[in-house]
Amino acid sequence: MVSEATLNERKQWKKRAKTIVKRHYVLFVILCLVGMFYGTEFNYVVTHTENTYRAIVNISHELEDKTLQEFTEELFSGGDGETAEGIAILQMEKELSSEIKGRANAKLTAIVGGNRGALSSVVDMFNSGQLLYMIVDATRSMAHAKDIIKIILIIFSVLISVFLWVFLKNVYTAILRRMFLEARLYEEVPFSHVLHFKIVGRWIRASLTMLLKTVFLTLWWLTLVGGVIKTFSYRQVPYIVAENPDISPKEAITLSRRIMDGHKMEAFKIELSYVGWHILGFCTLGFAEALWVLPYKTATYSEYYAYVRACAKENGVEGAELLNDDSLFEKADREVLEKTYADIEKHKEFIDANRVALAPVKAFFAKNCGLWIGSDTEKAQYDEVDNVRQQIVEERAAIRGELYPQRLNPLWKEENNLAVKDARYIRTYTVWVIVLFFFIFSFVGWAWEVSIHLVEDGEFINRGVMHGPWLPVYGGGVSLILVALARWRRSPLKEVVLIILLCGVVEYMTSYYLEMTKGMRWWDYTGYFLNLDGRICCEGLMVFAVGGMAAVYFLAPFVGSLLSKLPTKLLVTASIVLVLAFVADVVYSHYVPNIGEGITDYDAYKGSSTLLLADSGLDSGYHQ
Repeated sequence: MVSEATLNERKQWKKRAKTIVKRHYVLFVILCLVGMFYGTEFNYVVTHTENTYRAIVNISHELEDKTLQEFTEELFSGGDGETAEGIAILQMEKELSSEIKGRANAKLTAIVGGNRGALSSVVDMFNSGQLLYMIVDATRSMAHAKDIIKIILIIFSVLISVFLWVFLKNVYTAILRRMFLEARLYEEVPFSHVLHFKIVGRWIRASLTMLLKTVFLTLWWLTLVGGVIKTFSYRQVPYIVAENPDISPKEAITLSRRIMDGHKMEAFKIELSYVGWHILGFCTLGFAEALWVLPYKTATYSEYYAYVRACAKENGVEGAELLNDDSLFEKADREVLEKTYADIEKHKEFIDANRVALAPVKAFFAKNCGLWIGSDTEKAQYDEVDNVRQQIVEERAAIRGELYPQRLNPLWKEENNLAVKDARYIRTYTVWVIVLFFFIFSFVGWAWEVSIHLVEDGEFINRGVMHGPWLPVYGGGVSLILVALARWRRSPLKEVVLIILLCGVVEYMTSYYLEMTKGMRWWDYTGYFLNLDGRICCEGLMVFAVGGMAAVYFLAPFVGSLLSKLPTKLLVTASIVLVLAFVADVVYSHYVPNIGEGITDYDAYKGSSTLLLADSGLDSGYHQ
């Protein structure tokens, strides 16, 4: 028999949630920031902050040449289009409305009638409408494109964007829940556990489940009332996927519906209990949401999932037996853990037998810069020893019950250790790999920004300062962070703070240098919240922080593992050829800068920064 939780129980969930957030505060904030700035969820916070600030900027401009009394009279008696002042106000409102309507998130918000409180999850439901809006934009662009090559490029760009949305962005909702579930029981949660679905070999299955849930929920919202009900019925799908990604998409959705039978009003009451917190977030331009409310609320829902999961098992709900990762909800006995990790002594023996003695210069670069200078054989041995050493640290923590024991996961297999090794971020990189990182991420950044304009405008615009297919700020930022901040990788808090400082200095100085030498700006954040001379802004630095952390802890290890499998001669040859081409482009661009429409010639409120991902919530830089 289903029993609804009492008010006292809800208070206990929130009390435990506060304790857990305080224990894992930095981790939770970083995880939620990723969701905010990369559009996976919570991005209504970014939209609200930016739109509110821009409205304030517009109003302040109106006040510059008017007294407070004149402006007040216009505001309350004008604005009807009958006077010059009224027309000006309407025009200001029209421009601001146009800017807001340009955001997919605002489009969806307009449909559901708000983005606070109980319906805030609707805004997150379909990536804030970004995927649907992108497809509509692409269709419009193709209808106006006369060149078959442009049409092909637009279709290709859309396919790549859909792929990234399905297999990366959309699945992040379940990834975040997985991390919160581990954190509610364990004192340590390594960043590498973000790749849990990859480690257990169920990434695609998890992605397809989240996709089906999104499709179903979107269709239900066409009926509006059905959308409200199903939003709460499907509430537990991300948690079910987080616990057991092996469940089929249809089974996960059905199980969530069964689990929430008799609990939907309960979930609604939890939403209502956060109305005051959301009001606080609104009043603080989103800062309270980002720094406390979102982690606190997500932690509360993690406690709630543990409750409804227990109810489902107790009441014999059909399918509840599939929720079988018991180590997420109860720590295993010490004896079981010691037996499971009995080979830890063999790992110690491996380290003693395979230590690599490094010369002072090699040791300095390896430990402080993450750079390897020497033979590939020694590097492989050195990294393997470092990997095993880190493995021992985590296994000891697991035996003590301080870290989730991955070997007790029902999907764990011995070959999963290979996936774990690929995810290790404590490693060294050769100079050639760092060089290739520069070009790989520079090209990815260039391709991404070019595709944005292809999809939105149907035009191919060669983004960036240079003429080649690269945006050095992306690749240069990743390479610089990996080398300059290597010694702080073991401390995520120090790493993220230093990434913000480093990227802020580099972006500011780059903007200053380009303006002094070329006489123009390639980006301008004037009008953005907390900007400095229009060269850097708060949101931009947050995007760099999230991107930098993703590069250090996930992207670089993965790409580095792939590159390390290639012959060294091939890496060296490719690096030299690319460097020569890049130098030639630098020289040519010095005399013939890459300028023009969509690059340096942009109108107010419609410019585009070469430094920011479109999905971060930052549409463009303001032109002065």
